[in-house]
Amino acid sequence: MDVLYAKHLGSDWRERCDDQVLWQRIMDVPDAEIWEVRRFLKRKMLIFLRQRVRLGWTDGTIDPTQVLAGGALFEPHPLTIGFARRFATYKRAALLFANLDRLRAILLNPWRPVQIVFAGKAHPADQPGRDLIHRIYQYAKAHDLGGHIAFVEDYDMHVAKFLVQGVDVWMNNPRPPLEASGTSGQKAALNGVPNLSVLDGWWKEGYDGSNG
Repeated sequence: MDVLYAKHLGSDWRERCDDQVLWQRIMDVPDAEIWEVRRFLKRKMLIFLRQRVRLGWTDGTIDPTQVLAGGALFEPHPLTIGFARRFATYKRAALLFANLDRLRAILLNPWRPVQIVFAGKAHPADQPGRDLIHRIYQYAKAHDLGGHIAFVEDYDMHVAKFLVQGVDVWMNNPRPPLEASGTSGQKAALNGVPNLSVLDGWWKEGYDGSNG
């Protein structure tokens, strides 16, 4: 995206990123160019996920179910949703699983399949948050949902870079008004990723009715 921004907004766009006039020019960027960059970044993310799984398989640190849970079967064409952040309970990472039948119908739609990639860590003293990770990881390993849900282990800034760049949609559904900010959504937006969010945290201030 940096190359695209430099081409259309100027090589100094980083120094002018708070200039509203600058960002109005983003509407002049051809859709085809944005889409091509988005496809490239998605392919990079999928390659990254597969390489992590392959490395774990090669060195014997993961088993076959972990290969599935790590996103090895993710494909480039399905809509791919990202959720990566600290696993505090108020962020409601498992909200999608409240209605499993409906979720299965969405993920496994033969014409418009969906993939969801999760990543994150819980504070060592936050047992409910750790339980959330365990629950979602079990879904990622489940045979009926395998290949459509992934949980990327050992979340760090390196992993985050690929996810905020590569997913198609960034999901944010905290329990209002408990989210202070939620910076991952800002990073995703800068990479051309639409946000699917409740009105809380940064999105409550950033959304103006015409930008999402």
